[in-house]
This record gives sequence, structure tokens and C-alpha cells, in this order.
Amino acid sequence: MPDWTIPLHIRLPGQEIPIIVRGTGHAAVLLAEKWPVTHGLAFEHALACFAAVLEGQLLPDEAREAFIEAADDAGVRWSSNDEA
Repeated sequence: MPDWTIPLHIRLPGQEIPIIVRGTGHAAVLLAEKWPVTHGLAFEHALACFAAVLEGQLLPDEAREAFIEAADDAGVRWSSNDEA
């Protein structure tokens, strides 16, 4: 179920077509299974934010910002429209 106000279009390395991420759950799966950098403060912070959303301690859009920081840190292209 989507929980972000504005979806993100993520382009992982080696992928031609962007992935549309509409919520915390999908973003968590991407980090866990397909993310090119699985260490570092931004990565760990995003995972912690996703857990906080599940526990009702953080708003989903705040976790979205942490996901954007993890993307920037990993060099993953993203946008808020379809041109990732």
C-alpha cells in the first residue's frame, strides 16, 4: 500500500527503466535486496526510519527523505517525476 505523498522514480545501476517507489515497504525491500551500497550512515539511517514508520514513531514522508539521502549517498539517480 502506498504511503508516500509523492512517489520516487529510482534508477538503480544497470537498469534502463526507473522503478517507481510509492512507499516505505517497497523502499525497504529495495535497500535490502537490490541496493548497490549496503553500508554507511545514510543506508543505516534509512533502514532505521523504515522501522520507525512501522512502529508508528515516524511519518512515512520523513522516511522518504531518509531514502533520498541513501540514494544520494549510493549514487543512485532519483526524481519525483518520471525522469530518474
